[in-house]
Amino acid sequence: MSKFENRVNLWLREDEPSLFGKIWNGLVFFRHNTLLRDFSIGRLLSWLTRLAMSASGPAITHFVFKKITLVEAVVASTVIFCLFTINSLLEQWLKRKSSVVDAASAETWVRIGDLITSVKSSATPANTRDASITATLGVIEGYARTVTRSPRGEISVSLALYDGGGATRMKIKHRNPGNERPIGRPVRNLNRVLGHIACQSGPGARVVNDLKDFGQEAMFSPTQSSRNYRSLLLIPITSSRTQKIKGFISIDCARPYAFYRNRAKQLVVTCEPLIDHVQEQC
Repeated sequence: MSKFENRVNLWLREDEPSLFGKIWNGLVFFRHNTLLRDFSIGRLLSWLTRLAMSASGPAITHFVFKKITLVEAVVASTVIFCLFTINSLLEQWLKRKSSVVDAASAETWVRIGDLITSVKSSATPANTRDASITATLGVIEGYARTVTRSPRGEISVSLALYDGGGATRMKIKHRNPGNERPIGRPVRNLNRVLGHIACQSGPGARVVNDLKDFGQEAMFSPTQSSRNYRSLLLIPITSSRTQKIKGFISIDCARPYAFYRNRAKQLVVTCEPLIDHVQEQC
């Protein structure tokens, strides 16, 4: 059994992770979904350069002008180091905080769902249903960005539907507005597409914390376009008439563990009216 098949089996079983697994998942989530998400070698070198410049005063005063002792120079440099670090962290925190919607605005997403629920999908003319689905995926994308604290471009929402009466062919039918990935292309290597596997296992939503965990077999683009996502929330959709699964909504993010903890549940529950609307339109 390959790494991909073994990992898929574990994923479908949804076993409770061990204590070590919980600790590891928490650490990875913290790494990619807090202030550390902006860490890179380039940023580190830039930060160290600015730190060296700001702390150079005490060193020059001691070694060149001999006006303070070595201990005084070390103490002064340490104070400057602490203040500089705190200032950098505050700058990043304020930048993130300013992009997060407050509670009152977050409630707006719930009201949007209530509004869509109050309007019968049959009232949508047939020639505008595609536009209605695309717009709805855009609303889901906006809320997903709020929940995951993601800037524009990190979240993508797609609708994939089975092509024909069976479950052997699939196409990407819709994407959120502004999404530059292709639409209408057949999904290739369906046996390795986690969305298809989720559909075959039942109607419940499933989370992929990190696509890399599934090995090289999973690291490909089903539509032969660029693949820039690491985490996925897969929501199978069913026919309102036959209850047969006819495809899935995929919410993906460029960061690993974007839907970890309670985020996936929050997304599915709040967006349930939107998901129902998509089901009824397609």
